[in-house]
Amino acid sequence: MKKWMISLFIGLGWLGFAHQPFWNPGSPTLQQAYRVLEPTISKVVTGQLSAGQLDFYAFELAAGFVLDLGLFVGAACPATFQPRIWLVGPGVQGNQRPPFAIPDGLGARIFEGGWRDYRGHGLLARKGPLLRETLQGGTYYVVVDAGSAGGYYMISLAGAEVAGGTSEGRAALARFNRCG
Repeated sequence: MKKWMISLFIGLGWLGFAHQPFWNPGSPTLQQAYRVLEPTISKVVTGQLSAGQLDFYAFELAAGFVLDLGLFVGAACPATFQPRIWLVGPGVQGNQRPPFAIPDGLGARIFEGGWRDYRGHGLLARKGPLLRETLQGGTYYVVVDAGSAGGYYMISLAGAEVAGGTSEGRAALARFNRCG
């Protein structure tokens, strides 16, 4: 086996220990949002979007919780794949209208841009927008908006490092690096 493949597997194993890996098979509406359980535990959730698609994530958060989330795309994905993140929830203030309906009483704010090369924890990726907000508590949604191109993406949630995750999540890490 080539040296780079061994390094990749070791790195992917480390990523799986540092963050619990999960796979989101698709969550295209607010009602079908992927529920992120135990948001105080460090996680990575990998998903795949086509151009124009959205994935919704739901979080139940206590008042004062700091949601610290990064967005990554596989380095092998098209350079035009630069998804954005929307934060939706109570007390959220924004100046742009999201491309999806939100329930009354919730606000939305966009996080976009900042794309740069990233290598670490076995990933060959581009790191994009960061969302770091102290929230008032309640149900919040993070929406990954593919924009004009598609590919594999990963949201990385900061928190306590606890072993876990799923076999589907670990398998998705290799697809993420290849973008397919």
